[in-house]
Amino acid sequence: MKPGFHLGKRHGTGADDHDHDREEVDCYASGVEDWDKGLHIGAIFIVLVVAGLGVFLPVLGHYVPQLHMPRTMLTLGKHLGTGVIIATALIHMLPGGYESLSDPCIGSRMGDFGGWPGTLAIIAIFAMHLIEFVLSNHAMGKHAHSHGLPEGLAEHHHDIEGGAALVENDSTQTASLHGGAGHVHVDDGLDKPQENCDAVAVHTHHNHVHGASFLNDDMTAERHKISTYILEFGICLHSVIIGLTLSVATGAGFKTLLIAICFHQFCEGLALGSRLAEVQHRKHAFLRAVLSATLFMLVTPIGMVIGIGVRYSYAPSSPASLITMGVLDSLSAGILLYSGLVNLLAEEFGTLEFRGYRTSKKVACFAATFIGAGVMALIGKWA
Repeated sequence: MKPGFHLGKRHGTGADDHDHDREEVDCYASGVEDWDKGLHIGAIFIVLVVAGLGVFLPVLGHYVPQLHMPRTMLTLGKHLGTGVIIATALIHMLPGGYESLSDPCIGSRMGDFGGWPGTLAIIAIFAMHLIEFVLSNHAMGKHAHSHGLPEGLAEHHHDIEGGAALVENDSTQTASLHGGAGHVHVDDGLDKPQENCDAVAVHTHHNHVHGASFLNDDMTAERHKISTYILEFGICLHSVIIGLTLSVATGAGFKTLLIAICFHQFCEGLALGSRLAEVQHRKHAFLRAVLSATLFMLVTPIGMVIGIGVRYSYAPSSPASLITMGVLDSLSAGILLYSGLVNLLAEEFGTLEFRGYRTSKKVACFAATFIGAGVMALIGKWA
């Protein structure tokens, strides 16, 4: 979408080569017609306030007792944002990538291959999955080492995750870890394939707790932290793009786009803020949550400021601009799609906490997700 620019293809009455030359020149046309300075500068502060309200409501509600909000309200807001994020990826970002990278002004610069947006989205999905796996695996090993556990235990952790039944063996090499509630016996024979050497037995005062739950809570918190920051990265990347798009829009299209972006930023802020509030840090948890929320609040206005600064020289139909926007749209779509489906939809609806909700609350969460996606799909008709 390139609203507000003088992009019309002028067809003269001369020879075909003259028409072709004029179309080539139009691809490099720059400048914005009927740009309203007051309205566009005011929009920066409108988006700033709306985005800040969305992301800070759950953060402050979690950390500041005086601003406490009902947990059900925050949960529904988070699921509403999940639907918004998935719809944004599939209805706004990915089609925008196809539109930009299939523009005639690009010509054959992309190799006459029409599947670039989908390919770039897949690359982004695989890259995010790989990054999340590597970081989680590193955090798992680091955490196991900090507790004095054998290095191999972290590698085998997923094989015993979930509290599966364990069989204690007769290995003579046993390490003892002493904790507040008791002590932990860890089998050190990890290189013996015939024995259940992954076993961890946690001894309490009167019974035995079998399973790998010793690492589960901390590792779940680490994975949640990593997935939250991946989500924020994807949101911030595409927020710069929509800020730039809004700043160069004019006329009636500008007001429609502003309303759409405000709704979009508010709901995304709720989803991101809810996850930021749940991220566990050993130190300065509130400060870190506020800094992350502030980054989200500022990134779209920053994109708008950039757009205002280049509004007279920016040529939206030039090959360089089209390729840049198309690539960023496609990569953003992949990141948001991965985060929305894997880290939000599948993860949030698959927790034991969610399964323990009342039926009415489960229905409300599903409805909120569907409504968020549906509203963004509807907005896609105009913005």
